[in-house]
Amino acid sequence: MRFCLEVWGNDYKKIKNTCILAEELGYYGFYYGESLSEIDLDCWSIISNLSAITETIKLGPVITYLIPQYRNIALLAKQSATLQEISNGRLEFRTGAGAIHSYATQWWYPFGIDYPNVEERISLLDEGLDLLRLLWSKPEVYFSGKYFTVKGSKLKNPSIPIPITVAAKRRKMMQLAAKHSDIWESSYLSPEQFAYINSEFEDIVNMDKKNRKNAFIKSIELDVIIANSDSELEYKKRLFAMERGPAVLSQLLKHSLIGKPDDVAQQVRKYIDAGIDQFFLAFQDPFEIKAIRLFMDTVKGFTK
Repeated sequence: MRFCLEVWGNDYKKIKNTCILAEELGYYGFYYGESLSEIDLDCWSIISNLSAITETIKLGPVITYLIPQYRNIALLAKQSATLQEISNGRLEFRTGAGAIHSYATQWWYPFGIDYPNVEERISLLDEGLDLLRLLWSKPEVYFSGKYFTVKGSKLKNPSIPIPITVAAKRRKMMQLAAKHSDIWESSYLSPEQFAYINSEFEDIVNMDKKNRKNAFIKSIELDVIIANSDSELEYKKRLFAMERGPAVLSQLLKHSLIGKPDDVAQQVRKYIDAGIDQFFLAFQDPFEIKAIRLFMDTVKGFTK
């Protein structure tokens, strides 16, 4: 069983120390946010630096975008291949179609980047992942598509294949995940909800067995609020409600890992029984050392 941390923020010392601690505690992966806004530093600079001061923990972006206006895809392929080499194969390339248009536009508009609609984002992600696989595996690549063009590029291919995670909950994106991913990730679902869409995902995979993988790692993104006492837990819930609103907390209680250690362990077991192989965890405070330690102590029986 894999437990991974989702981290954001612009305090490099906290990011570095939390990553080192996560490796010491036995977390499988440490994934850092990617955005142009002031809430994060540059993702690829951060994870490249972390690769030099860690040895075993997987590293990668929380999600990286293939929007052509944002980053040249050949440059992204080279950054990824370089990080895979210098980390000795520890890159996890995480991507998806991104947040809904009305929400995400605020992050892109200030930088003069047009955020595509959902149909375009799915289409360019499909094409972009086809091209990335070629750039990572072929000595010379020619490619002419709707969004991307490469005219005989030559890049050093990584000696260790780069695994791809695709976040997907709706059918079109699950079809894309079945086609491209090594790890399929859903987010903010109860165990029962995951079991339902997992059945749909398996149906998609089984429809085209010849062209798709036999097995996928199945991951889920969840928030975590954990504490040893009822009073501390209630304080954390109130704090969360103040930060994100009571309505968000109400939804959170339905599909997150919230409670004292025994409660959280039972919740984790329900997700495992529903078919989850990996947990992608966003703690209320991504740098709360006490909670990060307590969670791993709580689930250590699941990591053996």
